[in-house]
Amino acid sequence: MKVSVLPTIVSLALAIAMFSPAAAHQVAVGKLKIGHPWVHEAAEGAPGTYSCIIEIHNDGDEPERLLGATIEGAGAGVLYKLTESNGHFTSQPFEEGLVIPAHGSVELSPTTYQFRFGKITKALTADDEVDGTLVFEKLHSVPVTFMVEQDDTAPKEDAASAEDEHAGHDHAHHKM
Repeated sequence: MKVSVLPTIVSLALAIAMFSPAAAHQVAVGKLKIGHPWVHEAAEGAPGTYSCIIEIHNDGDEPERLLGATIEGAGAGVLYKLTESNGHFTSQPFEEGLVIPAHGSVELSPTTYQFRFGKITKALTADDEVDGTLVFEKLHSVPVTFMVEQDDTAPKEDAASAEDEHAGHDHAHHKM
């Protein structure tokens, strides 16, 4: 008797893909597809954390602008743009928001754009999910679920660069 293992292998592969956080975690709202919003784990009382979104795709005929985010236990987040120069990273608030072009997409990777959040009032534990919102210019506040991850791929800002950046400024820029 010949037994085919192919159906079993296919079923197993599909089950793994379905329960993989990255594969199963996408939000569709209006003409936007928001792929895998996540936040870096942080203990209650921690001075802050950051969040990223793997990709936002706009299937619409009009551009949309990402302005802000909120996360339960972390409050409102400020969008920052990271810049690398000679191996050193600096960051600036990106107050104008991030434009998602019509029929285009953007990526908020840990090395390009981040939402940064202040003092953590509720522990953000790896592998948990936490409620939040993304704030857009046209869609306004969109509820999303952020995966809490251990990922620590965000670049560390150079201490000297951060100090130079703070000199003469209102200290609205914060190191991670």
